[in-house]
Amino acid sequence: MLTSLRELLQSMARNKSMTISLVVTMTVSLLLASLGLLMQMQAHRTENYYGDKLQLQVNLCTKNSPAETCVSGAADDAQKSAIQDALRTNSEVKTYEVRTPADQYETARARLTQSETGRKQLETIGPDSFPESYLVTLKNADDYDSLKSQLGGMDGVGGVTSFRDLLGPFFKFLDTMQYAALAVALLLVIAAILQVSNTIRMAAYARRREIGIMRLVGASSWHIQLPFVLESLLAALLSAALAATGIALFTVFVVYGYLRPSLTNVTTWVRWNEAFVVMGVTTVLALLLALVPTLVMTRKYLDV
Repeated sequence: MLTSLRELLQSMARNKSMTISLVVTMTVSLLLASLGLLMQMQAHRTENYYGDKLQLQVNLCTKNSPAETCVSGAADDAQKSAIQDALRTNSEVKTYEVRTPADQYETARARLTQSETGRKQLETIGPDSFPESYLVTLKNADDYDSLKSQLGGMDGVGGVTSFRDLLGPFFKFLDTMQYAALAVALLLVIAAILQVSNTIRMAAYARRREIGIMRLVGASSWHIQLPFVLESLLAALLSAALAATGIALFTVFVVYGYLRPSLTNVTTWVRWNEAFVVMGVTTVLALLLALVPTLVMTRKYLDV
C-alpha cells in the first residue's frame, strides 16, 4: 500500500499540469451539473408553491370595455348570475371569490405606490376604473383552456386572464437556465472523460518500462492499476469538494443572502437539504466520471 501511495505521489508530481487541468475541468462540469439539478428542484418547488394559486381572473365588463361581449356596457345582474352559475356548475372549478372594484383598486394602489411613476398613474384612476372580477381556483391548475374559452365567450365577461400565462416567462426562464446548465455540463463531462483517458494514456506511456518490469516479476493487474485508480479517485474527490463548495457559496450568498430575504413573496426557495442532496449526487457523479474511464483505459494501456 505504501508503495502504491509513493507511486501515486510520484505520478501526480510528474503529471502536475495535467492533474490540475483535469481537476479544473471536472470541477466546472460538476458545478454546472449541480446548478442544473438545483434549478430543477427550484422549478419543482415553484410549481408546488403556486399550485392552486395559479388561478384564472375573470374580469367583468365595464362601461368602457372594448370586448365584443361588452357591447351592452357594464355587466348587469343577469349576466353576473349566469357567469356565477357557470362557475358553480363547472366540474373543473374548485372555488371562486368575488373581487369588487374597490378591492382591485386597493391591490393596484399597494403596487403602484412603490414608485413615483406609479403614484402619478394612481392619481388619474379611481375605483370606478376597475372591473368587478372573479378569482377562480381550479382543481387542476394546468387544465384551464376549456373554462377560459367558455367564460371568454359569455356576455358580461370583459376578459379572462390566466396567472399561469402571466408567470410563463418565469417558468420558461427556470427551464432555460436549467437545460442550459445541464447541456454545458454534459459537454464538459465528455471533455473530462476524454481528459481522464488522455491522462491515463500519457501516464501509462511514461511508466511503460516500470510496468513491463512489474509484469515480468509477476505483479498482479490490480497492483499495477492501483496507482492510476488512486490518482483518479483523489482528483474526483477534490473536484467534488470544490464543486460542493461552489454550491454552498451559491446557497449562502445567492439563495439565503438575496433571494429568500428579497423575493420571499415570489416563491419558496431551495433550502440546505436540497443543496446537500445535490452535493451527494455530485460526489457520486465525480466518482463515476473518474473511476469508470480509468478502469477501462488502464485495462487497455497497461496490457504490456
